[in-house]
Amino acid sequence: MPLSTPSGIFKAYDIRGLLGEEIDGDLAEQIGRAFARVLGDLRDKAPGELRIGLGRDMRQGAAELSDRYRDGLMAEGAHVLDAGLVGTEMLYFLVGSHDLDGGLMCTASHNPRAYTGAKLVREGGRALSGEAGIGEVAALVMEGLPDDAPGGGSVERVDIAPAYHARLRTFVDRAALRPLRIVLDGGSGMAAHTIGPVLGELPGLDLVRTSWEPDGAFPDHEPNPLLEENRRAICEAVRSEGADLGIAFDGDADRCFFIDENGRFVDGDFLCALLARSVLEKHPGADVLYTSCADGPGSPRGFYLRYGFERRTDDRPGMFLIR
Repeated sequence: MPLSTPSGIFKAYDIRGLLGEEIDGDLAEQIGRAFARVLGDLRDKAPGELRIGLGRDMRQGAAELSDRYRDGLMAEGAHVLDAGLVGTEMLYFLVGSHDLDGGLMCTASHNPRAYTGAKLVREGGRALSGEAGIGEVAALVMEGLPDDAPGGGSVERVDIAPAYHARLRTFVDRAALRPLRIVLDGGSGMAAHTIGPVLGELPGLDLVRTSWEPDGAFPDHEPNPLLEENRRAICEAVRSEGADLGIAFDGDADRCFFIDENGRFVDGDFLCALLARSVLEKHPGADVLYTSCADGPGSPRGFYLRYGFERRTDDRPGMFLIR
């Protein structure tokens, strides 16, 4: 374990730090133990009564760290459903579909390859945060857990992919699809596992796959499409391929970003507006919750109001609000 646990690894909505330097196997095991104790308090259960999902991405060191998170959970007596190599949304689906008490995803999401980390959720895939859960995990780890873990935990290997992909298919209206040439940039992350099998079977889609194979070394570019330098390749590919659309995924495939037919990045607030319009056409008068950043200069707030959105905003990250 690092000589001293850096408090800075405990973020507002996840745990994140440099592999080996800030987070290693010993610390991962302590985080697993602390998470089991905090989750037990949140669920009003003894840690030995908990059922917890576990997954990991393709990052270097993730397999070892995932094993150590599992060891920590089991040391506190929890039953662990280990999904292995999955995207973050697949882990959340495991938690919800199996009525688990919570889940831990070993990932550093969109961060550079030197990083590792963990996303922690409770029942229903609800994210722990610095205000509700992660702060308590941090306190236990920083204070040092006593050497009194009861043990007795167990592990069950699960394959969540078939059920997850079956669920994704229920959202697709195949009759509404039209022929499209689409460039996909997986960021060398988990998109190939998460959405790849479903996209590949849809009729009429001509898919051009780039940076598609999971590779924690990120040989092409870092897995953060919000940075302009990481989406230059897909923007150029959309233009050179004469594609109708480009879709770029982040490392753990819980977010995607769109490129229009001219190779231009589509800002997230405008995408939110387009998606909301589609929903409101099916559910007139429904409330739409969006973050206050959507009211900034150049935002489509007028579009929101024109389509009759209920204006309910919040300053917290939208990912937290949607879960």
